[in-house]
Amino acid sequence: MEIIQNALTTEADSRDRRRTERFTGPFDGFRVDVLETPMSIFDLSLGGCFVNSSHEQEPGVRFKMKIDLPRVGWVTLTAQTLYARSGYGFAVQFVDLDESTQSRLEQGLDHLLDQLM
Repeated sequence: MEIIQNALTTEADSRDRRRTERFTGPFDGFRVDVLETPMSIFDLSLGGCFVNSSHEQEPGVRFKMKIDLPRVGWVTLTAQTLYARSGYGFAVQFVDLDESTQSRLEQGLDHLLDQLM
C-alpha cells in the first residue's frame, strides 16, 4: 500500500510540476486563419506561451493556433493575447480547451518533463 501511495504522490507531484513548468522551446507553430502563418513559440506551459513575432498584437484578441509537440504532433488551440513586448512578440493564454485538446497538450508536456528528469 505504501509503495502505491508513493507512486501516486510522485505522479501528482509530476502533474503539479508540469502545470507550473515552462518549456523554453522553440516550438514550431502556426497561426490558423485563411492562410497559416508560421510562428516561433517559447515559454510553453499548460496555460499559454510566448509567441516570437515582429507584428504587433493587441491584448484580448482571440485566434486559433497550432503547436507541434513531441510524440503528440500538432495540437490546435484557441489563444487569447495577454500582452505584447514591442519588438519581441506577445504572450497568450489558452482558452476554451476541450477535454481532448487539454489531454493532448498535457501528454506533450508530460513527455517534455520526462526528458528533463
